[in-house]
Amino acid sequence: MTENNVKDGKKKVIGRFFAVLIKHFFLAGMALFFAGLLILLSMDKIIMPIFLKSGSEISAPNLIGLTIDDARKFLRRMNFELIKDSAEFNMDFPENTITFQYPVPGTKIKPNRRIRVIVSLGTRPISIPDVVGKSRRDAGYIMKAFGLNIVRYEWVHSNEQVRGIVAVQYPEEGEEIPENTEVILYVSDGLPETKFIMPNLIELSYTAAMDSLKFYNLDTSNVNIQREEAPELLPETIIDQHPDPGTPIHINSVIDLLVSTSQ
Repeated sequence: MTENNVKDGKKKVIGRFFAVLIKHFFLAGMALFFAGLLILLSMDKIIMPIFLKSGSEISAPNLIGLTIDDARKFLRRMNFELIKDSAEFNMDFPENTITFQYPVPGTKIKPNRRIRVIVSLGTRPISIPDVVGKSRRDAGYIMKAFGLNIVRYEWVHSNEQVRGIVAVQYPEEGEEIPENTEVILYVSDGLPETKFIMPNLIELSYTAAMDSLKFYNLDTSNVNIQREEAPELLPETIIDQHPDPGTPIHINSVIDLLVSTSQ
């Protein structure tokens, strides 16, 4: 065998060796590539869902209207944590019940998630204002400004207040009451100890009628005059009156007189 043949043989052996080596490197690289791909797929489909617990998401329960204690017990069984963020006055929810939650009901959430809530303090208390001694109209404005409803007015006799002035109120001044509490105002219809019998003024002249009222110590500033044409009577003659003759009245009673005119 010549020297050239020996050299050629060596080259072929070396060539085959490198070819096998490259093939093994290629196969190892492919194996590593597919192994990495398999690991990525496993992370995405198996490991990460376990880590994030995304596969066990459920809808957030509705806690609105529940008491804070009942909601906490309920969430504990579902592996959720209840966090009370704040409390505020609320007319629509009783005290210690939940008025708002986040996440809102129906939101998909994971176990061990915190659910934050706002709790009602109940209706805001109001110190009722004092309207005794106020006119019926002014008392109504004041109560409305405080968010209170006057359900009715009652006429009562009063030794302290003149007609049309609030003599008594319920609830009383300074009492702590909830918003929208119903209020009753008792309005004076006059002083009961000054009772008189309404005199008959019909067919008297207007001047004579006024003198008659003054004679009985009645307050003529409370007299309302309405005029009506009555050709058959002299002008300024009393045609009708209210209260009627003989009716018991008070010193500050309102008196209505119908007076004739010539035209």
